Amino acid sequence: MGATAMYGKESNYHRMRPAWLAARPGRAAGSIAGAAALAAALLGAASMPAAAATPQWNHIAAGTYATCGIRVGNTLWCWGSGHFGALGTGQTAAQDQPQQITRPTAGWASVTAGWNYGCATRSDGSLWCWGYNAFGELGIGTTTNAARPNQVTTPASTGWTSVTAGIYHTCATRSDGTLWCWGWNGLGELGIGSTTGQHAPKQVTTPAADGWASVTAGGTHTCANRSDATLWCWGYNHNGQVGNGTATGQDAPQQVTTPAAGGWASVTAGNVHTCAIRSDATLWCWGWNGYGQLGIGSTTDQDRPQQVTFPASTGWTSVTGGAIHTCATRTHALWCWGYNGFGQLGIGSYADQVQPHRVVVPSTTGWSLMALGDDQTCATHTGSTLWCWGWNAYGQLGIGSTTSQNLPQQVAS
Repeated sequence: MGATAMYGKESNYHRMRPAWLAARPGRAAGSIAGAAALAAALLGAASMPAAAATPQWNHIAAGTYATCGIRVGNTLWCWGSGHFGALGTGQTAAQDQPQQITRPTAGWASVTAGWNYGCATRSDGSLWCWGYNAFGELGIGTTTNAARPNQVTTPASTGWTSVTAGIYHTCATRSDGTLWCWGWNGLGELGIGSTTGQHAPKQVTTPAADGWASVTAGGTHTCANRSDATLWCWGYNHNGQVGNGTATGQDAPQQVTTPAAGGWASVTAGNVHTCAIRSDATLWCWGWNGYGQLGIGSTTDQDRPQQVTFPASTGWTSVTGGAIHTCATRTHALWCWGYNGFGQLGIGSYADQVQPHRVVVPSTTGWSLMALGDDQTCATHTGSTLWCWGWNAYGQLGIGSTTSQNLPQQVAS
């Protein structure tokens, strides 16, 4: 797929995209679960295993080729591609079922996954990263890959509260309200006022050194909420994903002021698009829209936030962006839209959706946490059970096979 077809505009970005984005495989062949399978799954929902028979999960993250999660008990597990040590287990072979990261052992608090690497925080406030490190995205001061977690010690060994991974860059917040980013910076995604890459965390100081509440890393752009409910974005902006009304890249944070300067509650960055929820429970998306991933009923790019009004204008509680698809919850109902070539929308078909489409298997409600990767989706359901669907070539769904799925499948081990 060429750059024009993929992004709707010519740009130099195609010359620096990683191979997984430049040579995305075509739609999944054959029928995994069409309309008949959807009906059968709905009819059989009552006979599904009890939640108590399977592990319970309290945090999940999906990267390009791998997925990770933290189980009740604070143990950390990863599965999918093991390239460059992406699973953090010391091995590089792919795994189609969850594998525990045992060094260090229990005590994990949150996890994120990027392009063949991952990072996680622990209950003691320490931050650890593993996997691919050619651009310093592990933050350990080198560019050497690491098959097991290595501790990030700049600016201090503890005090980390959250972490997010893009393609080749990482950002994290600290307990003092400061924001730090590191890794590849060719498009200004670190927000430090330059395009120089960093092998160790570098502080983001615009518009202020502290006051940061949360951060999300997209493909090559980044967005963050501040404690005053303002929203700021920076980095690659060819398709308007920074949301400031231009297509000019930004190497320092820019405030998003549409529909208002304040009132932002949460934000998520996909590869080349962004979505955010406001304090009034409205949902807004902007950026690249080639497959309808903005959910606004069209495939036209937007350089300022546009409101998602289907199935209703308000009532949104959480949103997560994948590579080129998006999912959001409404009162524990799950809705997904955008690219669906591998069934990652979980609706029993491979048709793209330009508006939110409800996920009804294993039931219409009961959804909680979400994690969207390249072309896979995972979410927790009633009883903190974990369900995954979409692309599965490396076993990233964790269901004991490498067959892609267009309906949610329970991760049973």
